[in-house]
This record gives sequence, structure tokens and C-alpha cells, in this order.
Amino acid sequence: TRHMAIRRLLAELGELAMELKPCFLMSPMSVAQYLEADHPRFDLVVFDEASQIPVWDGIGAIARGSQAVIVGDPKQLPPTSFFSRSEDEAVEEDEIQDLESILEECIGAQVPTQRLAWHYRSRHESLIAFSNERYYDQGLLTFPSNSSEGLGVSSRYVEGGVYDKGRTRTNAVEAREVVDEVVRRLKDPAQRGRSVGVVTFSQAQQTLVMDLFDGAVREHPELEPFFDEGAEEPVFVKNLENVQGDERDVIVFSVGYGPDERGNVSMNFGPLNKDGGERRLNVAVTRAREEVLVFTSLRPDQIDLARTSARAVRDLQAFLRHAERGARGGRAPAVAAGEPSDGLVERIAARLVELGWEVTTGVGASSVRLDIAVVHPARPGRYLAGIETDGDNYARSATARDRDRLRPVVLEGLGWDLLRVWSVDWWRDADAEVERLDAQLRERLAADPGPGTALGPAAGE
Repeated sequence: TRHMAIRRLLAELGELAMELKPCFLMSPMSVAQYLEADHPRFDLVVFDEASQIPVWDGIGAIARGSQAVIVGDPKQLPPTSFFSRSEDEAVEEDEIQDLESILEECIGAQVPTQRLAWHYRSRHESLIAFSNERYYDQGLLTFPSNSSEGLGVSSRYVEGGVYDKGRTRTNAVEAREVVDEVVRRLKDPAQRGRSVGVVTFSQAQQTLVMDLFDGAVREHPELEPFFDEGAEEPVFVKNLENVQGDERDVIVFSVGYGPDERGNVSMNFGPLNKDGGERRLNVAVTRAREEVLVFTSLRPDQIDLARTSARAVRDLQAFLRHAERGARGGRAPAVAAGEPSDGLVERIAARLVELGWEVTTGVGASSVRLDIAVVHPARPGRYLAGIETDGDNYARSATARDRDRLRPVVLEGLGWDLLRVWSVDWWRDADAEVERLDAQLRERLAADPGPGTALGPAAGE
């Protein structure tokens, strides 16, 4: 107030502004609003979430730079007309139109592309396994987690849930169960440290869940800080149209759709029935870092694919089945059929089995596999340690940095205690390597013996 307008200030400063502040962080609208057309050009323009930027917003900003990097995922949401209405104007879900993005325009113009394949967000492979298979052709490199405790995808069927198709277009029973579950977690000292987001499959269900949360906060005022917009990661309630870009430790889904009061199931799933609906589903199911919990009144076999041709509806059925399988839905077989066996890995695994250790080879759901995982004898669903070699998996990594630096750091971040066997050492003295591994495993078991358990197999048993 009562100062020089930003646009005029930047115009008068010219090159000096860019020397003082060499990096400008702006939205496309801010670029048009604050920078004159003859403003000095930037060396580089970088777009993030370019799949959501319309062409007419992107072109003006790209023209400001000598080079451009356009970052985005064509498998996620394109720009839509969802935000083009005023806040007071209701937007029906069947009125939402997809628009062309600057990312798609660049792809269509055959701008050189580089695919980023390493996936870091998910702390359990089942969280990304569905999208990796359905949308990314198994091209994402994901990393196995040491444990399934409190991680992965699970489903909770809502008995008595009814979709009020003709009037409110909500599922009140399901919404109440979602709110009760989130409130329970927020009141649990062991769970409240994990951030939570709620994703609904329709605007009407989103509004109902938000109203129920308002009532829950009035009833339990101690929960109010978890919903404070000033918190680092407050609880959010969003629908498929506006959840892109968000992530939380735990994502709770309310599908909402299901049998009506007469038991009939409509094949109308709102935005999922439209072309591109699979993008909305892909965005929604990849928001969680640790856990996805799906509340549904709809069983997968109640979706009749003969009555709809929408790809997203077919994918919804597959996702519900994936959620029913739970965390094991992200764990691939130890070694896929027809895959060449790594002789070094097999020899090490066989020797450990002879000593009484239970082992699994080739742990992982993508091309990134942990060579050997030793099962913790007293903690079901958890591994005592992982063993890496310089065999086939090691050789597949493109660079030494990937093999020896990044991969171990990511795996240790996912809870793995890694041991290493070099092939040269193995061929020189396999017995000594086995003794070393056995001793190291015993040390780790002694440090974490588990509830009321002896210290595992004795050497030589």
C-alpha cells in the first residue's frame, strides 16, 4: 500500500532485478501480471505440474526464457474447467471439461523428453504397484520395504452402506465410518504423528465428509490443531478433481458409490465415466507415502463391465481388487518364471538355509530387487536383514552412483539393514563369507530378538 506497483518496479529495475534476485518463483498468471512484455529474458524457464497448465497460460511464460524445461506427468490430470467458475457457482461433475495442457503440446511437438523412473514417495510397493502396472507399463523403479506393518494398501467393506443416488448422491454410512476412523487415529498417540488425507470420488461425498469432520471437531476440540491450515500437513478432504499435488502419510478413500436402497448398482461413477477418467484415478491412488485405506460399499464383482466402456471404471474394479489383496498386492514372486537365476545369489541363499535361516531371494515388485532377504524369526512380516551382491542385479544399474550410493541409501531409508557379499571374496573363501554373514545376522537378532523368543538357529544346525 502506498508503494510503487510491482510491475512498474520490475520494469524500472530491468537487468538489476535479475542480478539481485536471479530466481523468480511465479505462476503463469503472475508472469503476465508483473512482467512487461519487454522484460529482459531469463536464461531458463522451468514448469512444474505442467500437465495442469493450459497452453494459453504456458506459452507466454515460455516466451520469457532462452531455454525451457517442462516437468509433468501425462498420466495425471490435465487442466480442467473445475476451477474456472466462481466460488458461488455450483459445478456439476458432468460439466467438467478436460483441456489441453502445455505438456501435451510439447509432447505432440516432439520436444526431446527424459523419463524420470525412480519412485521415492511410496514406503511400500503396493502403494504404487497398481499404477505402475496399469499406467506406467512397469517402467517405474520402486524399492521393496523391509516391513508391511502399518504400510501398504488395504480395504474395509462398509456393511449397510447405501448410495443415495436419486437425492443427495452421498453414502452417509460410509462417510461416518471414514470420519470415525480418522478421528480414532488422530486421538491415538501411536498414530497421530502420521499425516492424513481423505479423498472422495465425488463432490457431494466430499461435502458430507467435511460437514461430519466439522461436527467431530466441535465434539472433540483437541482435534482442531490437526485441521489448522497453518499446520505443516493438516488433514485435508478433497475429491478426484483437486487432489493432484497433495501427499500425506495416510490416504483414506471414500468411494461413495455402491448399491442404492433397492440394492441396484448404477454404472455411473461421475468423472470416472468420462474420457481421461483413468488419470483422475491414477492421481488419487498415488497420494500416500505409507498407507492407503479404502472404505467402500461396492465390491469389485458388483461392477458390471458389460454395461460401460469407460476405462477408468474397469481400472476402479481392478483397484478395489488390489486393495482387497492388501499389502501382498505389491510383492512380486521371488524370481519370475523364465528369469535367469543369479548363481551367486542362489549359492549364498542355500548356505544360509543350511544354517537354519529362512531366506527369500529377489524381493521386490519392479526390476529393482533385493538379492536376499533374511526373515526375522520372531517378527512376522519383517526381515532381519538384506544381503546384496555384485551379481546380476548389481550389474543392471546404469552407473556406479546408482549401484553403490543411491540404491543403498534408498533401501536403508525403507528400513533395511544391508549386508554385502562381493563375488571375489565368495570365490576365494565361501566358508569364511558364510561364517561372517551368520555372525552378523546373529548380532542383529541379539539386538532385536522380538517378543519372548530365543536367539534363532544355532550355528551348524
